[in-house]
Amino acid sequence: MISYYWPPSGGPGVQRVLKFCKYLPEFGWDPIILTVKNGDFPVVDRSLNSETNVSDIFYAKSLSFHKIFKLISRKKTVPTYQLSGSVDESITIRIFRWIRYNLVVPDARIGWYPNAVKIGAKVLRDMNIKLIFSSGPPQTSHLIARSLSKKYNLPWVADFRDPWTDRFYYSENKRLRITELFDAYLEKKVLDNAGALTTVSKTIADYYKRNVSIIPNGYDEADFLSIKKIKNKDLVIGYLGTMSKSQNPVTFFDAVHEMNLNSIKKFRINLIGNIHPDISRYINLNGYEYFIKVKPYIPHKESIQQMISSDFLLLVIPKTKKNMGVVTGKVFEYIRSGSTIIMIGPPDSDAAKIVMDANSGFCLDYNDKNQIELILSGEKRTNSSGYTQYSRKNITRLLVNVFEKIQNNKELY
Repeated sequence: MISYYWPPSGGPGVQRVLKFCKYLPEFGWDPIILTVKNGDFPVVDRSLNSETNVSDIFYAKSLSFHKIFKLISRKKTVPTYQLSGSVDESITIRIFRWIRYNLVVPDARIGWYPNAVKIGAKVLRDMNIKLIFSSGPPQTSHLIARSLSKKYNLPWVADFRDPWTDRFYYSENKRLRITELFDAYLEKKVLDNAGALTTVSKTIADYYKRNVSIIPNGYDEADFLSIKKIKNKDLVIGYLGTMSKSQNPVTFFDAVHEMNLNSIKKFRINLIGNIHPDISRYINLNGYEYFIKVKPYIPHKESIQQMISSDFLLLVIPKTKKNMGVVTGKVFEYIRSGSTIIMIGPPDSDAAKIVMDANSGFCLDYNDKNQIELILSGEKRTNSSGYTQYSRKNITRLLVNVFEKIQNNKELY
């Protein structure tokens, strides 16, 4: 299993493969991991080291574009929101963003490719490997898998947690036409050569116009055991994860502010994770710091505690083109937490359908202030149900079905 993100990496990128590896042995598959050595991760969560049950983990060094960026920009980390520009960023950061989008293809992890192929080849020579699985982004993982699959004639499953060339943030950052064509060429090579394709949502599957198996993200019941809800003095609205510039819920913030001024109930918003600086600036300029607290990333176990203890959980779909298939990994943990979800975004998006089908919350347009106030006032309630289909064990069973079909040379296309 080829994955750049592996503990001590934190954030949503690591959870999918980590949980697959946890439950695959129950279905007769023993995973072997090929990952990066001393990788550049948007967030680090060393608590996840205790969740790894894989005995064979192989590490490959990487030449890192992000390390060069951090050295020149003097930033300690490069959060994923940096893929979107900021109003007061330096010319140096703008130049590096242009380089990242136009000269570093398919992504900033391409420096991992040479050593990963080298180490992967040694693993395949020394061990009895039946199948190759790659998960992206970074899409470099798929290029590594393609090289190894082709050389050793092994079946290969390519898993797309996000689209490749159809990412929503490309609409915010113009790329050279030649870059777009080359990236599309690499994408097509992967799609044409993989024995099977999997992805997390119907919209992404439909976009590829191929027979793609939909394997959504999920929640792990074990993560919720022994965690109890903490009572809060105020009504708490939680947001956990990365919030990019295109996710700034200004109407929601304004509505909560007005309710705090005019209602007996008082609301507090916790934004926990990598929050885009333009959003923090909006909060400060409007004097919203009294009820909105921006907090850094916290370990995964603590994030589950925050979800359970929040009265409402905020989910914001990026307000951009090509956003219908955006289904963040946390939505399933949101659902399992039992807290009421307020999703802001397209009402006919994949994420909205998941939330509504589980009766876990409400889906609102970006500017629907009246509905926001009705929901926060308590006039509308939800009671989550039917979410067990998204347990990580059940999701892993779907992946095993794909493995067995491709291993038995059954036609998937």
